[in-house]
Amino acid sequence: MYSKYLLKLFLVICFVGSSAIASAQVERSSELYQTILSKDSLLFTIGFNTCDISQFESLLSEHFEFFHDTDSISNRSQFLTGIRNGLCKSPATYQSRRELVSGSTEVFPLYKKGKLYGAIQHGRHRFYENIQGKPERFASEARFTHVWILEDGVWKLNKGLSYDHQTGD
Repeated sequence: MYSKYLLKLFLVICFVGSSAIASAQVERSSELYQTILSKDSLLFTIGFNTCDISQFESLLSEHFEFFHDTDSISNRSQFLTGIRNGLCKSPATYQSRRELVSGSTEVFPLYKKGKLYGAIQHGRHRFYENIQGKPERFASEARFTHVWILEDGVWKLNKGLSYDHQTGD
């Protein structure tokens, strides 16, 4: 009787422990973490910061949805139109820059039947703006969560959430 209790306790501990390990964030040195960070850099350092719309077009899933706490929800088409006609309409008169807060990024793998199919990226980012050649100024800091999905072996951003925007005011 006592040994059955110990066996059950051992199995529960193993199950809980393996569940915790399976859902833990990956190490910063892992291939998955580095891959997601490189996609983030393409999307923001190149795409967002320089208005290279082609980066968005190649990295966003056809099923992309974007949720913003001060600007509502948009699908891929609406998001791209908003970037073209808003943020990137006239970089000479208005330019925004996104900066990833160093050390804030966490990446969590997503598995189905033991096979990696995606990742959740969570972190904080800061936004700066340059208006008509004036010195760049801090605009806001926010949290973000991105859901990256492997689509035919290619990482695509499927969901984007940007929330908890805080201004310097």
